[in-house]
Amino acid sequence: MITVSQVEFTGLGVVACRKVEMEPPPLRPDEVRLALSHLGICGSELHVLDGHHPFAKPPMVTGHEISARVVELGAAVTSVAVGDHVVADPIMPCLQCRACRAGRFNLCEPPQVAGFRAPGFGRSSLVVPARNLHVAARNLSLSVLAFAEPAACAHHCISRLPVPCREDVLVIGAGTIGLSIVQALRIMGAGRITVIEPEPRKRDLACTLGAHRAVAPGGLDAAEKFTGVIDVVAAQATLTEACTRVVAGGTVICMGVPTGPREIPLPMMQRFERDLLSSGMYVPGDFDAAIGWLESGAFDTSALITDVFPVEQAEAAYARAREPSSIKVMIAFD
Repeated sequence: MITVSQVEFTGLGVVACRKVEMEPPPLRPDEVRLALSHLGICGSELHVLDGHHPFAKPPMVTGHEISARVVELGAAVTSVAVGDHVVADPIMPCLQCRACRAGRFNLCEPPQVAGFRAPGFGRSSLVVPARNLHVAARNLSLSVLAFAEPAACAHHCISRLPVPCREDVLVIGAGTIGLSIVQALRIMGAGRITVIEPEPRKRDLACTLGAHRAVAPGGLDAAEKFTGVIDVVAAQATLTEACTRVVAGGTVICMGVPTGPREIPLPMMQRFERDLLSSGMYVPGDFDAAIGWLESGAFDTSALITDVFPVEQAEAAYARAREPSSIKVMIAFD
């Protein structure tokens, strides 16, 4: 028997750390047992906690952003070794559909993602398929490594933005993902980067991380346009601004998760070939790129990880994650 600590949403608005006595489940040949180190709190989990997510509802074990150590291998596993520091991709694809056969596991339907339709990763001991794991250097801090998931989101997003449209980019929203996108744009060779963000501290941080300027909502000249716009908020107002701020022939990326249908100014989009694309999660190569950034120090998490709580204080960690001054709140399991 082992004692497993897990972070649960026991009801709407209720977070708990629960200790569970259990027999370790046996490993299938292609599976790996992990000891969880750090768990990042994502805004999408707050939507679940509040009952606003379209299909994930409490009670449930939460969590999809993790760093961990490998503690046991299935008989057929050769891609990782015991002791490796890893990130686990939370997408659990069917591997049979058209998208999966093309390697676009993020498009598998219906999406099976840990902490949503699939069991959450927020457990001190967990079992995952070996193919979901990405190995990092053992000298990389496990708290930093837990930031690989947001960084992978940012890498995937910028990969969706055509290179000519990266010349002069507007990013709307400077939370965890928006600030990660600013860094990804810088690392991936974008030109000028402008940010719209209501929080003054986050505007300053955006400039520290690579933006050339950051303004409050309403702070741009009415006629100013950009070759590419990334909307990390996906509210009606921000999507409208994104579509009207992009140049003819430019591209808008919707990175934020909308809470419902949105209108777009289709006549001017169609007439001037302004493209509206979306970015949803990541593919395996995005994790490899993100881990490389973290290992090299190109992607800086020092100002992005605002708080680390022990797992016993999970409720306080989620309360802190709701505060506007927080960016990335993590829960430490070891």
